[in-house]
Amino acid sequence: MRIAAGLVALTLGAAVPAGARVDPSAAGRFAVGAATLTVIDASRGRTLVTEVWYPASSAGRDTPLRRGRFPLVLLAHGFCGFRTNYEYLTVSLASTGFLVAAPDLPGLDLADCGRPGGPATGDPARDLSFLRSAFHDRAGPAARFVRAVRGRRAGLVGHSLGGAAVLDAAPIDAGFVAVVALAAAAGTAQAMAFQGLRPHRAVLVAGGTADNLLPFDRAAAPLFGFFPPPAFLLKIVGGTHSGFTDEDRGLTEDALHRQQALVRRYATAFLKRYLARDRRFARFLTPADAREQGADVELTARPR
Repeated sequence: MRIAAGLVALTLGAAVPAGARVDPSAAGRFAVGAATLTVIDASRGRTLVTEVWYPASSAGRDTPLRRGRFPLVLLAHGFCGFRTNYEYLTVSLASTGFLVAAPDLPGLDLADCGRPGGPATGDPARDLSFLRSAFHDRAGPAARFVRAVRGRRAGLVGHSLGGAAVLDAAPIDAGFVAVVALAAAAGTAQAMAFQGLRPHRAVLVAGGTADNLLPFDRAAAPLFGFFPPPAFLLKIVGGTHSGFTDEDRGLTEDALHRQQALVRRYATAFLKRYLARDRRFARFLTPADAREQGADVELTARPR
C-alpha cells in the first residue's frame, strides 16, 4: 500500500485553523489517531478486525481521543481488499471531524482472495449494521469510542462489492442515512430498495470512465437513475476501478492523486451535508462546482 507522504503529513498535522474557510478538498483541523479493534458477532460467527481513525489530541496510534462528539462513518472494502486500503479518504475524513471505522470483511478480504469459486461474502450488510451498534455498546470492544460518537445516525462508504454491501445495509438499518457508493458492483434492484424509506437515505454514486471492470455508462450511471432524491452522481473522466483505493499501478501517480482528490472533495462534502447536517456544504454538491474543478469531473445532482 502506497500513500503519498505529503498527504499523511497534511492530514495528520491538523494545522488548519478552526475558523478557516469551508473547503472539502482541504485537510481538516484535527490531528488523527488510529486504533485496531476486534469486534465479534457471536450470534453469526463473524469476526471483524476493524481499523478506526478518529480526531485525537495528537497524531499517532492509540493516542487519546479529542474531546467532543463526531459522526460515525463505516467503510466497506471491495473483493481482495482490506481495511486500510483507503487511507487517502479515511484519514482525511477523520481530520475533518468524523470517526471512521473500516472492518476486514470475511469472505471479501485479502485473506480470502484466492478462495475457489469466488467471494464467500456471508452477509456484509449485517456486518456493517452490527458494527454500527458496537460503537454504542459501552461494554464492548469499541467502548472507548462510545462517548465520541455523535448520535445514532451513521454514514457508509463502500467500493466495488463493498459498494454493494453498503447499498444493502442502508435499507435494513435506519441508522444509515448517508451512503457513498464507489464503483459499486450493484444492480437496479438495490437502488429501488431505497424508494419509500423513512428516513430518506441520501446517496452519492461515483464511477470512472476508464473503469474496465464496471464501466461508468453501464454501472454507475444507470444505477444512479433508480435512486430517489437526495441523490448525486460523480463522474471522473479517466478514473479507474482501483483508483478508488490507495493504489492503482495502472495509473500515473498524478492521475491517481487526482482521482483520490476528487473522491475526497465530494465524499467529504456529501457526508458533511447529509450526515453531519452542515448545510454550508450543499454548495459543493452542484454541477457548477464540478465545472470549476476541471474538465475531468462531472456532478449530476438531485438534491430533492
